Parts: sequence; structure tokens; C-alpha cells
Amino acid sequence: MGAYSKGANGTFSGKVGSVVGTSWRSIDYLRSLPKKSKKEPTADQLAQRAKFALAPLYLRPIKDILNIGFGDKNLNKLTGYNAAVRLFLNDVVTGDYPAFSIDFSKMVLSKGSLSVFHGLGANLQGEDIVLTWKSILNRYNAFTDDTLMVVLFNETKMMYQIYEEITRADLTYTIEIGNDFSGDVYDAWAFSMKREGDIVGNSQYLGSFTMP
Repeated sequence: MGAYSKGANGTFSGKVGSVVGTSWRSIDYLRSLPKKSKKEPTADQLAQRAKFALAPLYLRPIKDILNIGFGDKNLNKLTGYNAAVRLFLNDVVTGDYPAFSIDFSKMVLSKGSLSVFHGLGANLQGEDIVLTWKSILNRYNAFTDDTLMVVLFNETKMMYQIYEEITRADLTYTIEIGNDFSGDVYDAWAFSMKREGDIVGNSQYLGSFTMP
């Protein structure tokens, strides 16, 4: 694949013969069409394809969150989502094909320089998940009105729930799950975000919870 400069008629997009024109992050590229292989995929190829298929299954629903979560890092033209996918494939997918498993405790939703919410923890109280933390402030990277982005993943129903109207000064927050999700397993993460939304902290895994 090669980059090219715009011609007299502008950029070229689409397929002509054996060449495809495309654009990514404001850079225009030309690439040749891949040749179809008649060979059966090897066991390693099948394993790699199955592993790569897991990433969008778990991460695409929170693509916007991941782009925020990695937004203040120098990613060398990688999107935040792609950076999260790389970490997911390297650290979160475990086991051997075809019996892969997901280690949610190693899943990273953000990386940044903002101070975390110190002492942040979560406990199951009846049908609620209750978060508590300490308000430790400074004038450099920990401010009263920093927000906390909380992400819940329901493993049973394969769905995410997002909570973001929480500030460092609140010291506690209660997530009401309700009895409609009895027996469901939840995983929880959170990360701090500066009031302007341009700086974040490293995500924290809060644990796994089975609803009563």
C-alpha cells in the first residue's frame, strides 16, 4: 500500500481494475486487491482469526468511550479504539484456541496523566453496586470537579451500561441495578476525566459482581 498526492481531479476512491483507492486519517492510499487463496487455513491462522473476532465483540460497543480514554496519549496515528484492541488481544484474551477466555481484570479502558480516584472501590449491597473513594486533591492533576466515568459490562446479557455524572467531590455513588438482572454477572471499570474532557486517568478495574 502506498500514499499518493491528489491529482488534478482530486482524490481517488473505490476500485478500478486491480487497484483500490482509499483514505485514512486524511492520508490517501492506493493498494492492490488481495489475491484469493485456495489453500485451507492452518490451525494457527484459524486461531488468530478467532482471537481477532473477539475484540470487536467486546470493544466496539464502547468505541467512543475508548477514544476518550486514550485521547490524551500520543498514539502515533492509532485511534484510541485501536490502541485498546491491541491491549485486549495481548493481555485480555487468554487460553488456547478454540477455548479462549476473557480476563476482564486486565482490560484497559483508558491511559492518562490525571490522578485516579484514590481508594476507589465497589461493593454489592442488595441489588445496588455502591462506589466509594477518597477526595485527595492537588492543584496539578486532581480537581474537585473531575468526573468519574463508570463502565459496567453485563457478561450474561452482553451489554454495557455507562455512568458519567459523578464528580471527585461526591465521595460515593450508587448504581441501582434492580431485580430484572437477578443472577447476571457484571464487571466494572472506572476512570477519571478532567472537567474539559481532554485529560483522563488510568482506568481501574472494580471487580466482578453476581446480582442476587
